[in-house]
Amino acid sequence: MNFFKINNQANMDLGEIGDLFQSFGKYAQKEFGFKKPPTLNLVSDHDNSLNPLGKTAFYDPQGMSVSIFVDGRHSKDILRSLAHELVHHTQNEENRLDVGGYHGEGYAQKNPKLRTLESEAMERGNMCLRDWEDQLKQQKPTTYREWRNKDMSTKNWKNNELMENLTHKFGLKMDLSALSETKATDADEADVLEEAEEEAEKEEEKEEEGLGE
Repeated sequence: MNFFKINNQANMDLGEIGDLFQSFGKYAQKEFGFKKPPTLNLVSDHDNSLNPLGKTAFYDPQGMSVSIFVDGRHSKDILRSLAHELVHHTQNEENRLDVGGYHGEGYAQKNPKLRTLESEAMERGNMCLRDWEDQLKQQKPTTYREWRNKDMSTKNWKNNELMENLTHKFGLKMDLSALSETKATDADEADVLEEAEEEAEKEEEKEEEGLGE
């Protein structure tokens, strides 16, 4: 069962980022302590996307919904907006948003109480996203790499892993792009790997003789 109810008003491809929305939402609920997930609205606004200082997202306390403008934005930036607004959602559940005073444009500079709430959303939201991302990478590093490189063949993924390990251990300077299926044949790949292994053996012999770096 999905964590968020998503209104995809922008007709955005939710393949990968849809899974990230749900994963991050569950993590944020544990971190922030809100009880009910807000509705997530994905909004497209062409004119807004052309404005360098356009809107990114907003929270509706009455409707308990988060709306995010998604046109032309990196997935991680969209998640950062979500994290920020989830803090405001938590503040709303805790009855801390209704502080009175000025609520118009520039409220963060003109209303000290709202400024405090905004500062909290910026700090807690960003740190929560960072913690979730780091945990995702640390707990499932192999799965994460494979997810980030779905178009890479299994053979080339293994070859790249080997080359990266050799480069890290022995400081070899080699062109890893030579292992791309579009740039090399199987014979070329075999030659590159054989050369890497030979270099590794030479480095090991030097270390044994006390000549290694």
